[in-house]
Parts: sequence; C-alpha cells; structure tokens
Amino acid sequence: MTQYGTQDNELRAMKPPLTYKLLFGTIVACLGSIQYGYHIAELNAPEQFLVCSKIKPNYDYIDCIPMSDSQFGLVTSMFSVGGLIGSLFIGYYSQKYGRRRTSLYISLIALVGSLVMSQSRTFTMILLGRLIVGISCGAGIVITPMYINEIAPMEWKGTLGSMNQLSINLGILLTQALALGWANATQWRNLLYVGALLGLTNWIGWYIVSESPKWLVLNNNVNDAITYLVTLRQCTIDVAKQEIKQWTEGEEETDTTEVTFWQYITSHIYLKPRLAITLLLVGQQFSGINSIIFYGVKIVSQLMSQYAILINFGISITNVVVTFFAGVVIDRSGRKPLLIISTLVMGIMSLIISISILNNLTHWLVIGLFGYIIAFALGLGPIPFLIIGELSSVETISQAQSYGTVCNWIATFAVGYGFPIVNDIIGGYTYIIFSAMTLVLMLCIRQYIPETKGKRNSTEVWQNH
Repeated sequence: MTQYGTQDNELRAMKPPLTYKLLFGTIVACLGSIQYGYHIAELNAPEQFLVCSKIKPNYDYIDCIPMSDSQFGLVTSMFSVGGLIGSLFIGYYSQKYGRRRTSLYISLIALVGSLVMSQSRTFTMILLGRLIVGISCGAGIVITPMYINEIAPMEWKGTLGSMNQLSINLGILLTQALALGWANATQWRNLLYVGALLGLTNWIGWYIVSESPKWLVLNNNVNDAITYLVTLRQCTIDVAKQEIKQWTEGEEETDTTEVTFWQYITSHIYLKPRLAITLLLVGQQFSGINSIIFYGVKIVSQLMSQYAILINFGISITNVVVTFFAGVVIDRSGRKPLLIISTLVMGIMSLIISISILNNLTHWLVIGLFGYIIAFALGLGPIPFLIIGELSSVETISQAQSYGTVCNWIATFAVGYGFPIVNDIIGGYTYIIFSAMTLVLMLCIRQYIPETKGKRNSTEVWQNH
C-alpha cells in the first residue's frame, strides 16, 4: 500500500503532458504575435527604397511610393492607432462570438491589410493598409495570451504563456532576416507579401483548432468543453470535469455574466487586478524597452556607428534566445520573483547605459544594452501579458486582456513618440529617467502584484493579498 501510495503521489506531482493538440493550439495562437512583431518592423529596413520624394519618369508598380518624411512617419505610427482600436474592441467580440471564430476574422483582416500595403502605389493606400494591419495585430495580441491561458494546464501556464513574447521577438527577427535579401528597389514588396502569407496561414490554423474550453463553459456549453479538454490533456472525462470544476471554485457565488469594458474600468470590484495590470503593462513600456527596440541603431551609432546594425541584430537574437529560456524558468521560480529581479537589473543597466553615453564608454554601452535586454526577456517581457488571465476572474478575462493591451499601446506610443524629443534635449540622461521608473516599478511589484504560480483561479490569487 505504501509503495503504491508513493507512486500515486509521484504521478500527481508530474506535469500533465504537452499533447499535440495543446502545442498546435499554442502555435496557432502565437502566429498572431508573430504577425504583431513582423509588422512592427516590416517598414524599417526597406524605407530608403519604399519612399521617394516625387514620382519618377518611369514610375510603375515596382517603384517606390511618393511620400515625405512626415508622411512616412504617419504610415509607421498608423500601426499603433490601428492596434489601439483593435485592442479596445476585441474583448467584446471575443466574448460574444468566441476566441476561435473572432480570430478567424482577425486573420482575414490581417491578410487584407497586408495585400493592400503590398499593392500600394500612393500614400493614402499604404496608410489605409497599415491601419488595417494595425487593427488585426491589436486584436491578435489580445487573443493570443488569453487563448493560451485558457487551454494551458496550470502547471504549464508560465511556459506556454511566455511563448507570446517569444513569438513577437521571432516576428521582429523574421523581418530583419528577410530584409537582408529583399530590402532593395525591386524586391521590397516581397516583405509585405510575407505578411499576407502569415495572415493566411493563421486563418488556416484557426480553422483547424477548437474553441477555448473556458469560453465554452462560460457560455454554458460544458459538454463540448469536456470533449475538447479530453483531447487537449489526453485524459479521462472525469479528470476533465474535475479541471472545469477547479476553474470556478471560489467564484461560484459570483455572477459569471461577462462584464462590459466600461464596467471593468469603473467598478471598484476589479480595482486590485486593474491596478496590477496597469502597473505591469504601462511599466513594461516606461522601463524604456522600445527606446532600444525602435532606436537601438541610433543609440549605438552615437559611439560606434560602424557596428550599430550588427549590435542591434545581436540584441534581437539575444532577446529571442533568452525569452525562450524564460519559458522554462517562469513555472519553476514563479512570476513575482522574476519580475522583481528583472526590473532591478534593468534599472541598474539603464544607469550603466546612461553613464556610457555621457562618458563615451563604448564597451560599457554594449554591456549595458545586452544586460538590459537579457533582464527584460527573463521577466518584464513575457510575464505581463501572460499574467493578466491569472489575475482576472472568469467573467472579466477578455475585458481585462483588452484593458491591459490598450494600456500597453498607449504607453508604447508615449515612449516611441517622446523618446526622440527628450533624448535630443538631455541626451544620455534620458536613461537615468528610465532607471528611476524601472526601480519604482520594482517597488510597486513588491507591494501590489500577487504571486500566481500554482493558483487555480483568481480567488486563490487574491485571497491573502
């Protein structure tokens, strides 16, 4: 009896298997994040070939698009405008029509937007395509972490959830890799065609996968949820029923009717999770990460222009590799410790970057940049998006994901637009500001962010916090 009892305990301690269905569903969802990363960077490399000041005498489909610098800047930033729109409204539609059905339409929108951009001959046409693509990516970046959180077993939520940030980084890296061969006067449109191909592939994937079991339960379709869970987990019906029961334990007295976005952002009931989400999603951007992602080449060029592109490419590869490693660490160490360590190291590295720029210390600048990216990729990069679903009750997950992503878009725009202005005024001292913001965020994480590792639902998460 003792022997068998020990074996049973060991079996219970084992993680559930990463089944084919679970991995495939995660990959399909992550294609939305890959598109997000891809479209962020798709116009950077071919800018000099894409834009021309006036129509050439032999202007045709292959040639550049007549635009001024300010018009091209508007085209680039229109992605953020579309992203904000998509993130703001997708919570309602994903709850009403389901994660899968909504994502099918999102993929088609991405396909259309990319095709419009690839066929563009005028500023207005490419601006419209960029807006459409932004809407699809803004919606997709909400759906991806939400769907993964809802299909992943508790023991794999951190690992699989970190794939969202990894996929964003892979999308950026894919753009840079393809640009090495296609960023020229005759092939730059191929980069935009790949965006359309990604949208089509994502549509096919969503057509194959099943609906989120949690959404099915929330919409009183428990039988289908059980059926899908059995295939997701390769388990018995009884085990699937037990997992579904765990999702709602402690929340049984709560009205599980989906709240509206306005109810979520105004109700005192959701104050604690809303504050935690705001701190993490805004703090992620105010740490200064996109000053490096958007303007890394310019920063490095101040001290070593000949190596700027190479170092920036190395930063992107490092971001991908470390984010992948973080997926293994998150479920072992927990979310909160990694967030605290990540923000502390980022604050120190930001200070090193500032000192390096002000004193022309080239080697220390490289150390600061790579140390900063490694620290970000281990914690503040992957955790904020995956933790939203863990902090939120069943009836608020979709609106919480929308709210967090909207906060992130607004903060991204603020840093992306404001950094060049502030940097022109105070130079390297800008990173002292980022250092201070990151260290303040670390203190806020200690105070307001609960640990979600191993917690079955939001009631357990907030029970003693």
